[in-house]
Amino acid sequence: MTRLVVGRRVVPKVHEGRAAEEQMQLQAIGRLLAGFGYRYGSEVQLHQALASVLGQAGHEHVREYRMDANNRADFWLDGLVIEVKVAGSLADALRQVGRYINLPQVRGVLLATTERWGDKPLVARPAWQGKAFNIIRLKRQAL
Repeated sequence: MTRLVVGRRVVPKVHEGRAAEEQMQLQAIGRLLAGFGYRYGSEVQLHQALASVLGQAGHEHVREYRMDANNRADFWLDGLVIEVKVAGSLADALRQVGRYINLPQVRGVLLATTERWGDKPLVARPAWQGKAFNIIRLKRQAL
């Protein structure tokens, strides 16, 4: 695997042929996270619940991972990013995902949202810039 240096970190170079593998990983993580109902009063509480689910399933992750001076991922799983949205438009979320997708150290992005637009599958965009991409809607449990 080719490696390149970004800042002080050495990161793997992404090859377009690997998008299918990353897509399968994102789909599996998406099914895991979408399989639960979440009780939360704030985005921070939702992040805590998601971190618990990921940890119990054995997915090592870093919360609030700084990818560069301008971009911080809600969750980082060795090059896969989970971005969580509890408010805002699909267009705004996709602009943010677009910034992440263009970073060399990012292998794919899972957009997890509580918004209704998360139910709409983006069939035309299973990969973005040759990298994996998926959207899921998180269910909320009544408080």
